[in-house]
Amino acid sequence: MRKNEIVVGLDLGSSRIKAVVADVRDPELPEILGLGESASEGIEAGVVVNMEKASNSIREAVAAAEEGADVEIGRVSVSLDGEHVKGIDSRGVIAVSRSGGEITRSEIATVLDAAKTLALPVGRAIIDVFPQEFFVDGQRGVRDPVGMCAVRLGSNVHIVTASQQAVENVKRAVKRAGLRVSGVAFKALAAGRAALSEDERELGVLLVNVGGGTTGLALYHSGAVRHTGSIGWGAASVTSDIAVGLRVPLSKAEQLKLESGSAKAAATDDTPVVIPSVGGRPPRETSRHMLGAIIEPRIREIFELVMNEVRSTDYWGRIPAGVVLTGGGARLEGVSEVAEDVFGVPTRIGLPGRVSGRFDAIADPGHAAAVGVILSSVDSAAGGRARVETPLVETVQKVRQWVDSLL
Repeated sequence: MRKNEIVVGLDLGSSRIKAVVADVRDPELPEILGLGESASEGIEAGVVVNMEKASNSIREAVAAAEEGADVEIGRVSVSLDGEHVKGIDSRGVIAVSRSGGEITRSEIATVLDAAKTLALPVGRAIIDVFPQEFFVDGQRGVRDPVGMCAVRLGSNVHIVTASQQAVENVKRAVKRAGLRVSGVAFKALAAGRAALSEDERELGVLLVNVGGGTTGLALYHSGAVRHTGSIGWGAASVTSDIAVGLRVPLSKAEQLKLESGSAKAAATDDTPVVIPSVGGRPPRETSRHMLGAIIEPRIREIFELVMNEVRSTDYWGRIPAGVVLTGGGARLEGVSEVAEDVFGVPTRIGLPGRVSGRFDAIADPGHAAAVGVILSSVDSAAGGRARVETPLVETVQKVRQWVDSLL
């Protein structure tokens, strides 16, 4: 199998790092070959805080994925998150200079480049650009203007930006692990690519990716990305609340959350839960209801923060397809019920789709971002959106555009 037939999605979480390997010879249905996981050290709230530890964690996850897939990994596409990730809207307009005024992919690329030429604050980097609609002369709302004739072409786009330093530190951590970065994607959008259907994106849907240290969101309407954002709270905050409330170490609190916890206290009972002892003390007991009473307020607060951000947009109330939850925090029992209470719309747990092979291994909302990065890379290679790529890929794309302009 050639190296260009393999794509690896690397999800850099604050709690876990996941690497998913796929054979992409069939771009419509990539085959999952294997995955690897490791505890995330050196990454907090989506930001690298210890280069050596982060590199070691990446190396461990990728090594496990290599062994499971029986392939050698040299390049990875990375998903990242953090409060430093911000989405903004922009517009670009160009004159169509081609003879006959016919719009081609070259003009599409040029108008998207024009939309990216906005004054960003110092230290910000563009990591993704998503067309929302095109304008062909006076005609608005065009989805795909290729083949149409026009004098002027415009486009409204949603641009995802991030801290340049944070992105560079991620790339350095990956490089120190002996790997190269093929592309970088915002985690919530990557998860949305894997977990959402076309119908949901068209109707209007909110993707909420509940990670360990952060919670990312991506709102879609009429098939386009309308808003993105991230808040600095995630499932690790729930673990901390349990640790404080029950006076146990974080490792024990995480175990209690996963094995006995529920985000919906009213749906639990007084079934006894044993609290592991520390320092030679005898074990204690609590109940599932008490544990749920600790968990629910934090989960509810996270969703309320997300809702407050979405309310600030023009698309609040325009998500008839509801809310889709991904990320490790979406595994928590009762979490979708709390989301329905807060958002007031139907909610479901989002599992990765549009893949084959070892589906059972990645049929988990926590793997949606890693799978989504693979799908993003495949779609981009097939002529999709512009992405942050290696210099070689960028050069090839520019040469292709130049050749197109001569034809």
